[in-house]
Amino acid sequence: MPRVKWLGHAAFYIEIDGVSILVDPWITNPLSPYRSLDAFAKDHPKIDYVIVTHDHGDHLGEAVEILKRYPDAKVVALYELALKIGEEAGAQNRAIGTNIGGPVKLPGITLVFTPAEHSSSIAHPSGVVIIGSNASIYHAGDTGLFAEMSFIAELYSPTLALLPIGGHFTMGIKEAVKAVELLKPRYVIPMHYNTFELIKADPEEFAKLVKEKGLPTEVKILKPGEVFEF
Repeated sequence: MPRVKWLGHAAFYIEIDGVSILVDPWITNPLSPYRSLDAFAKDHPKIDYVIVTHDHGDHLGEAVEILKRYPDAKVVALYELALKIGEEAGAQNRAIGTNIGGPVKLPGITLVFTPAEHSSSIAHPSGVVIIGSNASIYHAGDTGLFAEMSFIAELYSPTLALLPIGGHFTMGIKEAVKAVELLKPRYVIPMHYNTFELIKADPEEFAKLVKEKGLPTEVKILKPGEVFEF
């Protein structure tokens, strides 16, 4: 049974098919239940993969420090970004560089990196679909709404979507509702909101609008540190 733990902002700890994954690991973000990597490591002794969607500090987070702390962990990101993180961590042999396109087959899981309408300094911003044996999880990264989300639905049928709703830098609530309509996930967890004043948003409003739209998707609103199993 997949387990998804929201750590605040866009950071998630995911367990799927026995594989432990961190996505956009800003572990010490203002909403996080963890104020240090030491505290996080006590609760999470194993990390197999660290996925970084783009190089902004609030998504890169503590990726370098995590690779140093977890000697078996590998970083997966678009090619230039993965190599830079691996180099800074002294773990070039544990950097898996990929790109937007088709499946990245890893032991236990398959990843597909998707477009994201955003900015970055190194490589292109991305989202990622994490595909297990019985479920798939789409982490949108930082993105605006784009019509090709319907392709993600058609090709990968995400069971769960993790979508930004905070606006200003990403989709706001209105756009995220449309994204739910395009993606057709069974569940959606809102993210990337209320970390700062600029991205203040009400997840209950998001849930209300998804319901009013008549969409079958179930909105799961998590508090930082809470776990959703499905």
